[in-house]
Amino acid sequence: MAIGDDDKARGAWDKAKGKLKKAYGELTDNPEKKAEGSIDKAKGSIEEKKGEVKERIAGKLDDM
Repeated sequence: MAIGDDDKARGAWDKAKGKLKKAYGELTDNPEKKAEGSIDKAKGSIEEKKGEVKERIAGKLDDM
């Protein structure tokens, strides 16, 4: 696996999990689950970006 792929995969998982939690919270009128879902989605976005940055850094280091 390339550098950053683990972070990107983890991020995609967290975003998907967040969407499901948020939808569940909306269906059950549970504001706590909706909030957890929003947090998980944000966390997933950050993880994905972290993976992208790692890939860019590794590419720059390879070019040196």
